[in-house]
Amino acid sequence: MSEPNFIITFIESYWKILLIIAIYWQTVLILKQYGILERYNITNHGPLLMIRTTKGQLFLDRVARIKGFWRVFADVGIPLMLLGMFLMFTLIIFSDIAMLFSLQQETMPPPSELHQLRNIFLLPGINEFIPLVWGLIGLIVTLIVHEFSHAILCKVEDVKVKSMGIIMVLIPIGGFAEPDERQLFGKTDDESDDEETEKQPDIKPAGRRQRVRILSAGVMANFVTALVAFVLFFIVIGNIGAVTNVIITDVVPGSPADEMGLTDLTLITHVNGEKIDNASAFYTYVDSLPSNESLRLSTKRDGQLQEVVLTPDPEINGIISGARFENIVQGMPAENAGLVGGMLITSIDNISINNTQGFFDYMANTTKGQEITLGILNENVKVNYTINLTGDPSGGDKGFIGISEFSTLVISRSTGLSVGEYPAKELLHFLQMIPKMMGGVAGWVIILVLPFPNPFVGSFQGFSGTLSMFYEPIGLAAPLGVGVFWLANSLLWIGWLNFYVGLFNCLPMLPLDGGHVFRDTVHSILARVFSKGEQMGELAGKIATAFAILMLASLIFMIVAPFLVHGF
Repeated sequence: MSEPNFIITFIESYWKILLIIAIYWQTVLILKQYGILERYNITNHGPLLMIRTTKGQLFLDRVARIKGFWRVFADVGIPLMLLGMFLMFTLIIFSDIAMLFSLQQETMPPPSELHQLRNIFLLPGINEFIPLVWGLIGLIVTLIVHEFSHAILCKVEDVKVKSMGIIMVLIPIGGFAEPDERQLFGKTDDESDDEETEKQPDIKPAGRRQRVRILSAGVMANFVTALVAFVLFFIVIGNIGAVTNVIITDVVPGSPADEMGLTDLTLITHVNGEKIDNASAFYTYVDSLPSNESLRLSTKRDGQLQEVVLTPDPEINGIISGARFENIVQGMPAENAGLVGGMLITSIDNISINNTQGFFDYMANTTKGQEITLGILNENVKVNYTINLTGDPSGGDKGFIGISEFSTLVISRSTGLSVGEYPAKELLHFLQMIPKMMGGVAGWVIILVLPFPNPFVGSFQGFSGTLSMFYEPIGLAAPLGVGVFWLANSLLWIGWLNFYVGLFNCLPMLPLDGGHVFRDTVHSILARVFSKGEQMGELAGKIATAFAILMLASLIFMIVAPFLVHGF
């Protein structure tokens, strides 16, 4: 794709986000021009705002009084950070090697939804895999525990905390505790810090051990918070049960089910008092009933239990399945023949079509100009449509009808019900088994990729939306009602974001905490070997900078490599 076309496509796809960012940035510039940002101790770096406060110093002093505990806390965090640093570095390098191998073998997979601009950053509500409410709760907790831990260890190690605050770009994306940089790192960023230090010549610079403790404390706090949140999450979901796997996916207009007020997204738990666990069992049961026998369905919708007595139509029997389509392409054979979205294709040229795969397999062997007969079920009536195929717009000689958005549909014709199933019980069982997998690598990988498309659970972002209707609180959680899902979702995202942010901060990449710890660790090793502290410090800084550049380049390569092969 040419560059101008790429830019136009990008703007068309993200114009709303770009407009919001432009309005926000212009507002920031206006507030800065009139001195409003400075008045409230806010500084900006482009659209990024750093909102500072000096409040909370007395609270930090009180919390930091137990110096022995906090030093042990930070000391435990040092090997954990080094371990996380090694694992993250190894993961990124091996990922890059795998992608380079794919480039060489020409097997690079096309860009997925994870490569979309909105999904590159872990911003709640913008990243499609991180829900706004639960993601914000998790992010706020993550920022608080991370930055407060830095601030507390600064107090423990007698390093001045000049301010604390949050970093915003439309929404909070980070937090910070602002220590005296000359005291912590032996340097300053501006002259005002030099003047302040000259006024306080008795300030003692932090030693390397003290600095590493302060930097490691944030990661340690994230890991501890993640551990506590996940333990509580797995306790909570131990008190959640699956209602059923069976759900009504469609109701034929004018059918007995429609007349009884049944709608899609309604769960079916029992038929004539018998527990129904899957769609196949439902259809088998209905198909085996005598034509004059009614069905007593136990259903659940919006948390309400209901029993519905359904009398099947004795004149229409059997189970029918096919490929349903939703959209019609204008000017194509489907529109010319009078097809409309929502119809069900049950046959082509008298050959049964039971699912979408059957439809695609048949169409793959058709040609432009060929005449076919579609067997269509519309409102429980079968009608044949004759269609002259046109050529495939994407190229090739295959025939083209002009319909899209397919799904497989199975209908009990006598009741007008289409029933599907979701593996609710299997998903819940898998989630409850994750703690037992944590003794190996698999458990940790599952936790890390849980919200994103993965081969384990597809994508699990919590008990919300349509998914929550398959579950109910049981045992000790029963009195909480739907509140148990709020609790489970909050704990899930608090745990996941703390775990992920903790690991990310372990990267040997300045200005992350891991980058500073890596530089100090390299400095310590070089100083012991060569006994030239100052020179080795400069060399350690250069090595850390090189690693930071390598990590940044590796991350960028992982994002853009699929686009380099398949186009933007």
